[in-house]
Amino acid sequence: MELSQRFRRPRWTDARLLIGAVLVVLAIVATFLLVDAATSTSRVWATASALVPGQEIGTDDLIVAEVNLADVGDRYVSAETPLPPDSSVRTVVAPGELLAASVLVALPELQGRTVAIDVAGSVPTGVETGSLVDVWAVPESNGLDAVEAEPAQIVSSAPVANISRETGSFGVGDGARIEVFVPTDELAGLLRVLDGNSILSVVAAPGAATGGGR
Repeated sequence: MELSQRFRRPRWTDARLLIGAVLVVLAIVATFLLVDAATSTSRVWATASALVPGQEIGTDDLIVAEVNLADVGDRYVSAETPLPPDSSVRTVVAPGELLAASVLVALPELQGRTVAIDVAGSVPTGVETGSLVDVWAVPESNGLDAVEAEPAQIVSSAPVANISRETGSFGVGDGARIEVFVPTDELAGLLRVLDGNSILSVVAAPGAATGGGR
C-alpha cells in the first residue's frame, strides 16, 4: 500500500471534526455573551434624599444610577419610564439607595397618614427627615396635689417626613414641629392625645435612616 493511501488528509465532513467545530463556535458565542452582560448597564432611579411613606415622590427626589444589567432585572425602577402619578414608598428609603420596585406604592394605598405634632423641649440632633422616632405623651398636671402621670408611648418607630426645630435666644431648643407617618392602627391614639392636654416628646428609634451608598 502506498504511503499516500495510508495517511489520507481528514475530510471536513468527518463527524468528529464537525462536532468539534460546533463546540468551538458555541464557546466563543457564550464567552461573548457573558462579557457583554458583565459590561452592559441599565439606568435606574436612586434616591437623592431620604424618602418616607406618605411623601409624594417625583423626579426631583431622585437621581439616575448606572448599574450592571445582570444585577437589575425587574427589582429596581427603570429611569427610562416616568414614575406613576401619586407615587410614594412603603418604608423609609435612605439617601443614595436604588429605588426598589417592591417599595413603590400609590399614595391612596398606604395604610396610614402623615400627622404634624408639636413636641416640647429639645429634639435629638440625630433626628432628621427619614429618621424613625417613638412618640410619648405625658398628661399635663392640673394642680400641685394632682397625681403625677406616667409617660405613655403613643406611636412606635414613626418615619419623620419633616422637622422644624425652634431655637431659643441662647441656642437652647424650645420645641419642634415634626411631621410623622403614622400607621392606621396607631392613628386614633395619637389623635386623641393631640385633642387632649398632653405634653408630647419624641425619642430616636433604632433603625433611623442615614446616608448610604448604592
